[in-house]
Amino acid sequence: MSIILAEESHIPQIIEVWKEFMDYHRKLDSFFSRRDDGHLNFEKYINELMKSNKAQVLVALDEGNVVGYSIALLQYYPPVFKHRVYGLISDLALKETHRRQGIGEHILSRIYKWFKSHDLDRIELRVSINNPIGYSFWKKHGFEDYMHVLYLEKE
Repeated sequence: MSIILAEESHIPQIIEVWKEFMDYHRKLDSFFSRRDDGHLNFEKYINELMKSNKAQVLVALDEGNVVGYSIALLQYYPPVFKHRVYGLISDLALKETHRRQGIGEHILSRIYKWFKSHDLDRIELRVSINNPIGYSFWKKHGFEDYMHVLYLEKE
């Protein structure tokens, strides 16, 4: 198992892991339903991130096959805050067959190193309230609740 920076050749396999990730979340909440062309938009998005110095896209490889990926981003608060820059873990996804094997911890370790190289002390992420497995993973790694994101869908 190795964790490396994603390359263009990994994108088709990243998309397959992303589809599984989205479908898992869709079962928890219909908000996560994919558009028919969602994978095409995600491919463009991943391509852009891989070229950005404000993003890190990692893949977990098992015998040369992508079994997981992550997206970490540098983000900015408005200029009213003393500390404006923070790290955002946008995605950390593994194929179902490769969960609970310590791979997530290895990816997270690499993400931490990247954020540290940018002198970031604060890391944020969003986890679905309907995803107790994901929530448990993040709590296990020291993440704490600090804000509730509320929504309203008007019909």
